[in-house]
This record gives sequence, structure tokens and C-alpha cells, in this order.
Amino acid sequence: MPKPLVRALILATALGLTACAGGEEPPGTRFAQVAPQISPVAADRARFFFYRDYSLYNSMQRPTITLNGAPVAVSEIGGVSYRDMPPGTYVISVPYSAFYPYKDKTVTVAGGQTIYVKIQSNVYEPNITLIDYEPDIFVVVLVDPATAQTEIASKRYFP
Repeated sequence: MPKPLVRALILATALGLTACAGGEEPPGTRFAQVAPQISPVAADRARFFFYRDYSLYNSMQRPTITLNGAPVAVSEIGGVSYRDMPPGTYVISVPYSAFYPYKDKTVTVAGGQTIYVKIQSNVYEPNITLIDYEPDIFVVVLVDPATAQTEIASKRYFP
């Protein structure tokens, strides 16, 4: 085998292995850095935190999160954001998602209350034909405050 071809193969292999070694979360301001600057939730408002884990094996889509059908945030991969809303009953949904039982959640929130909402994503296995196409699934999960506060600290903050 000619030397230039061998060198090219070695270089291509090295670059390929370097790309595979990636997989770290994207850079950006972490929630733990900005959390001290966020004011406490007002007594006449309810706070919703929305977050999503970063994984190379989940959907890369960035669907809209809705409260009672109104868009309030984008489900950012490895990100967290929050919205302050009036107290009341809300249906939390990710309408982009395929039909999936119990993927939406309904909550009733009082003034001064904080709700933590994790968006879990699953991607279907790739199919060979368009006939077998099935879209990604996004499921709304309500998380207890202690667990959520630990999970969101390292997420990228999206105001």
C-alpha cells in the first residue's frame, strides 16, 4: 500500500476516534451560576421550571412546551428555563410529540408554589422506509423539588 494512502487512513482514523470521544454537554452558562440572581417567586405567581437532560441517544428535536395550549418555552437539550404564571390549573404538554398515553400532565398550582417539569425524550429506531416512520416521543414528568434542584444545577440556562 502506498505511503500517502496509509497516512491518509491513519489521519482519518484518528479524526474519527476524536469525534467519537466527544459527547460532553455543550458549553454555556450553567443554571447554578445564575440561580442566586433569580428573585424568589412572588406570592401571586406560580413558577414552572422546565428542563431536559442531554444525551446523545435521545431526540435532538427542540419542541415547544405549552401550558393550557399556549407556548411558554422551548425544550432545550441539556437546558433549563422557567416561567412565572398566575395560580391555577394547567395542562403541561409537548404537542410535537407522537401519540403516547399519559405524556401530558395536569397540575393545580397556588401562589408562591414552584413546579419542576422534566421533559423526557425517546427516539424511535431508524427505519428503512418512510412507511414505517414514527416520530419522537416527549413525555412530561413532574419531579420532586429536591431531586430537580440537584438535576438543574448543571443544565445550561435559557432565559
